[in-house]
Amino acid sequence: MNGVRTRLVQASGASGLSLLARMLEQLLLVPVLLAAWSADLFGEWLLIAAIPIYLSLFDLGVVQSGSNELARRAGENDDQAVRSFFRDYTSFFVKWSAAIFVGLAITVTLSPVADWLGLSIIDNAQAGQIFLILIGATLISQNSMALLGGMRARRILPAGLLIRALGAFARLGGAFLAVSLMDAGPVALAAIMLSSRAIEYAVQAALLKRQDLSVSFNPWRKSEESMRPFVISGLEFLLFPLAQAILLQGAIVVAGLTLGSAAVAIFATHRTLARATSQIVRLVAVPLRSESGLMQSKENLPELRAILLSVSRLTFWAALACAGILWFAGKPVFDAWTGEKIAYAPALFAALILATIFETVWSVAASIRLGSNRHRPIAWGYLTISLAALAAMAGLAENGGLEALGWIAAAAELAMLVLTIPVTVALLGVPVRRFMLSLITPPLAELRQLATFLFSRARRTQ
Repeated sequence: MNGVRTRLVQASGASGLSLLARMLEQLLLVPVLLAAWSADLFGEWLLIAAIPIYLSLFDLGVVQSGSNELARRAGENDDQAVRSFFRDYTSFFVKWSAAIFVGLAITVTLSPVADWLGLSIIDNAQAGQIFLILIGATLISQNSMALLGGMRARRILPAGLLIRALGAFARLGGAFLAVSLMDAGPVALAAIMLSSRAIEYAVQAALLKRQDLSVSFNPWRKSEESMRPFVISGLEFLLFPLAQAILLQGAIVVAGLTLGSAAVAIFATHRTLARATSQIVRLVAVPLRSESGLMQSKENLPELRAILLSVSRLTFWAALACAGILWFAGKPVFDAWTGEKIAYAPALFAALILATIFETVWSVAASIRLGSNRHRPIAWGYLTISLAALAAMAGLAENGGLEALGWIAAAAELAMLVLTIPVTVALLGVPVRRFMLSLITPPLAELRQLATFLFSRARRTQ
């Protein structure tokens, strides 16, 4: 394998560990909390925890656009420009996050959060505390993502992914000990989320300092160049988390408002288990996006084209295999996972699994555009499709139930696939028909090449 493919494999391995950590965090936290809390308290926690996720929108898309700019400068071997831009880039996020936290802290303190959400177990004071803590954790996580941009430029992205994976393991372990052995409630669990995110950030910053990339924490520091162009470019990146939040978290809110907190627990647990399939895409999406940003020149186009075809084929077949296993083992796995406290809904589960297969295909292809700041058509399309899906969910939830929400989510992901594939493969000069034929071809050659690479690496380490 050449250098690019080697980095892809290494970053995919680190991404795989990070994926495993997040999956375990999502999957194992459910039985841990259900064993210690009632289903209603668990549902109320999910409602509160879902809302701070929207804070990821407040980075104005500059995390991704700035990371792409760092990759472009690194690809041109302009190290002075990389260091200068990184200081401005991270300083911008530190100041921005502090301002957001102060504004939201005042709002939450003065608001009857529990009353607004219709909570009956968690009162207004506790709900406010949970929100404040989770807001802090989310903002620190966003700053941590900015540091990953520096690691991408220094070609040490696997180290950053590993740090985030270890943080997820720490959160899971801390939650288990606190809830199971110390009878901790939602406020203590939120505090664990915050502390683990802070440690992740500190470790990443220390590692980057050793790579001659230092974070600036001085709020009065004058930037060497304006971040305005990257804010403008990044605003369309903002549409991706906005659209995903509308589609995923919006479904939870619709379920809670129309069907109650028990329905939220049913929908969220089925969706979490079904998305084990779509999580496969994260093995390669981040590394592929990283490399596409470093390979923007025309001479690299043939190699980038070949990499997209191979990666798309591998992830599609891996998603099919995972989806099949989940479907056939669905009920016993779900019952064991939830301790039979939540009813298994096969029609809902089937719809959500199908949605994740569609999502896998379009997400991998979209990485090419996302990694090179050419994301406009996909971004606006995603927002439009998500808004239409949310409107359909709101209109059909009361009569169609949770199954209607699941099938609408699947239709939205299919629409994204139909949009994304043509506009991406055209950018690389690949006909849609060729891409689809490549997609359905079993990835035997790629598996042999990967096995050979891993075997040679194992022999060298002996």
